[in-house]
Amino acid sequence: MSALADRMNTRRFFDSEFLLLSFVLLMMTAGFVSIAVSQICLGASLGLFLYRWWVKGIKPPKTGLELSAFLLAGWALLNIFFSTDWQTSLVFYRRFFLFSAIWVVASVITTDRRRILFLVFSLVGALGISLYGEFFLVANFGSLFAKRFAVMSNSMTSGSLLMMMLLMGIGFILSRGQGRRPRILLGMLMIPVLLAVVLTLTRSALLGLIGGVGLMLLLSHRRWFLVFLVLLLVGVILLVTIGESVLPSLIYKRLNFHYLMTGANTTARLEMWQGGWEMVKDRPLLGMGDRNLESLAPNYYGDADTVYFGHLHSNFVQLAVIWGIPGLLLGLFFIFQPVVLLVRRWLKLGAEKTPAKVYAGWVLGA
Repeated sequence: MSALADRMNTRRFFDSEFLLLSFVLLMMTAGFVSIAVSQICLGASLGLFLYRWWVKGIKPPKTGLELSAFLLAGWALLNIFFSTDWQTSLVFYRRFFLFSAIWVVASVITTDRRRILFLVFSLVGALGISLYGEFFLVANFGSLFAKRFAVMSNSMTSGSLLMMMLLMGIGFILSRGQGRRPRILLGMLMIPVLLAVVLTLTRSALLGLIGGVGLMLLLSHRRWFLVFLVLLLVGVILLVTIGESVLPSLIYKRLNFHYLMTGANTTARLEMWQGGWEMVKDRPLLGMGDRNLESLAPNYYGDADTVYFGHLHSNFVQLAVIWGIPGLLLGLFFIFQPVVLLVRRWLKLGAEKTPAKVYAGWVLGA
């Protein structure tokens, strides 16, 4: 009997679905700690996904994003032939490898149990890197506020990843049907992640967090949404009036309105965007191609003292510059289509008498 059980366990271990689920869960944990490991896991997951599709006949799930993803990837592929640097555009086309995560994950995270596992493994990665980064700052610099949080990658990457995980957790806390104890536990676990997002001092991540919470409250707790708006207004007033005296200098330096309006980062970005518009006017239909823009930039903006980058610090400007106006429109279609799909699913869940608890948390958080 024991030999039979061992054979069954071995078969289960080598089962393609079990392996695919394992790599997907590991990918979500590793994504907060090591981009390289997460990409290796995605590659292994994609291989298993294709094996299941081509050999076992298990078709990819329909997510609703097929059309927008295909159109954007197709335009980018066609654009390679008209790029001002087609060799780089060909290499950069690998970015669409990341799109495979949509269908790979959707093919295996199909039950509430797996959705919980997905949340737990993701939270382990986010919580782990948050605690490590916070202890690292204290141990090496003597204070949480001595330096920006950037222990895994740069602050912007860390800020965006942790912001998304934080919003997912808040989505579960706010969605209907969740028990009181799980909400409290999840809320406590989210505190270090929230602190890490603040410590990245990435203003786009903070704006995304505020906007995301506001949208979730508008959809799920409209009375709380009004309270949220009042607290947000009070927070802005306090920041303007007494922020300098109560906030750590590193945080106030990044958030004060004078710096936001006239600081070097703001003026540099405005200059980049103006230069990007000049690039778009030169090639409005096809764009410059998916390439490094650093060598092109001096022809469109700046002076001898300007520091140039390979990108333009704005997704929308960047899309228009590299793929032209059609690429921008297709990019917007792909970016905002999930919002429409998720709002529809949330409204449909609201009409049900017994909403799926775990699924509702994922829909609201997403």
